[in-house]
Amino acid sequence: MVALHEKALKTINAAKIIIFEFINNRVQSKEDIDKMTVIPFIGGVGHNSLNTNLTVKEKPKSGVAESFRSLRSNLNYFTGNKTKQVFMVSSSISGEGKTFTTINLATVFALSGKKTLIVGADMRRPKIYEDFNRNNQVGLSTYLSGISEFQQVVQDTEIENLFLISGGPVPPNPSELLLTDRFENFIRLALQQFDFVIFDTPPLALVTDAFVISKYVDHTVFVLRQNYSPKD
Repeated sequence: MVALHEKALKTINAAKIIIFEFINNRVQSKEDIDKMTVIPFIGGVGHNSLNTNLTVKEKPKSGVAESFRSLRSNLNYFTGNKTKQVFMVSSSISGEGKTFTTINLATVFALSGKKTLIVGADMRRPKIYEDFNRNNQVGLSTYLSGISEFQQVVQDTEIENLFLISGGPVPPNPSELLLTDRFENFIRLALQQFDFVIFDTPPLALVTDAFVISKYVDHTVFVLRQNYSPKD
């Protein structure tokens, strides 16, 4: 009876696992990604246990910091070790780690001696400036609106070689601002002064901003979060 009972429990547990896998619509592993797309998988980053997005700066010898250095190395296969490259970091929905990835990827580029610019391209919900204790009085929105010039919106950070342009005051027409000639000019000016430009964009599934920006970038880094990102 005991053996039979144990066998029944194992069968039930196995059935539970199968049912869970069937109804679970979240990305769980690299294998899930490989099954759904042919887009190259360029790296995995562990859980950030710090109460800050500046993990590479605060804990440069941590496993997370090493993961971003590995990510930088893997990206070299696509850049051919060339500078003057524009990256866009995006994802499908909010909360998947776009800003965290942008900040730490930019930090490892900067620490390698490359002059790097982060652009907070989410003009609807500008927040990235808070991580660097900077302000949002001017930024991408004021430049694209013709209120500010390029040099007026660039802010330095405490990290050598790393600079920031925040989203700026929330405009009534963020998508339309990205379609103006001033955005193309923005890219040109940024590449004149920086080795790498990294855009932190809004989620692709929610607004069109990232699609507009994508035609100006060399590479898109799409972020997925384990047990959070929808497989759809």
